[in-house]
Amino acid sequence: MTLDLDDVVKSLAPAPGPGLTPTARELMTQIMDAAEPAPKVRLRRWRPLVALPIAAAVTAAGWAAAAVLGAAPASALNIKEEGDHYLIEVKDLYAAPEVYESQLRAAGIHVSLRVAPVTPSFVGEIATDTTGWSSGPFPYADKIKTIDRPGGCGLGRGCPIGLTIAKDFTGTAEITLGREARPGEEYEITGMLHAPKEPLHCAPFYNRRVSEVRASLAKLGLTISGFAVKKPGDPDAEPDLRASVPDSMYVHGGGLSEYGKADLVVSEEPMPDALVRTILTKEGCPADPGPTS
Repeated sequence: MTLDLDDVVKSLAPAPGPGLTPTARELMTQIMDAAEPAPKVRLRRWRPLVALPIAAAVTAAGWAAAAVLGAAPASALNIKEEGDHYLIEVKDLYAAPEVYESQLRAAGIHVSLRVAPVTPSFVGEIATDTTGWSSGPFPYADKIKTIDRPGGCGLGRGCPIGLTIAKDFTGTAEITLGREARPGEEYEITGMLHAPKEPLHCAPFYNRRVSEVRASLAKLGLTISGFAVKKPGDPDAEPDLRASVPDSMYVHGGGLSEYGKADLVVSEEPMPDALVRTILTKEGCPADPGPTS
């Protein structure tokens, strides 16, 4: 029998419901997207821009170096003129959006910039949006471009370290840069626990009991904030969102919801071994589904 992964994942993905934070509810709608882990954003999808040549990336190295090194720049942004475009570096990752906007408007740049807390696999990445855009290539890809780190991230996508905006850009755009979360912050863009750079990448947690996964998370300094319980044999049933479940339940997936906390998808029955092997193989991990006893 051949498994249709999309159908299986769809049957496992929980829908929003009461009892969790808005971010956690959104997370639960896609927490088992095993075919290709995709981020969930409140207002926009995560859309990578067109990267500039590597030579330009070397020039702009240090996208967030000032914040990492603890420097105290005089402004939140460093805006430089480079020929027919502006080169923008974020110096203060925790400034209010109004601070960024003030600097951008003073330079005559008509974009809005936000820096949002994201899970580890999306730190440093850039998302874009513009009014009226719902599908297809970003309409201003020739005017707004990222500068990617040479060699990429090893995640099948580039790692932006800078941003350029053409001087003759006359449209409007919203840009979001991912940064590490601080204690108490909810993640606005999330990767699944099994994704590269996320806490349990290639770690044995599929079809493990809740008690075992709880212990694994605890070693990483993480606690469980909520559960989405799937009813065995009824993929169309609404998930039961709970604050706690028996330790004997099986873990089907999960993701970080806020700093130091994770949500789990669980069931009274384990996932099919074939599905677990497919997920692990796609992530480049050993394809042993592990014990289900």
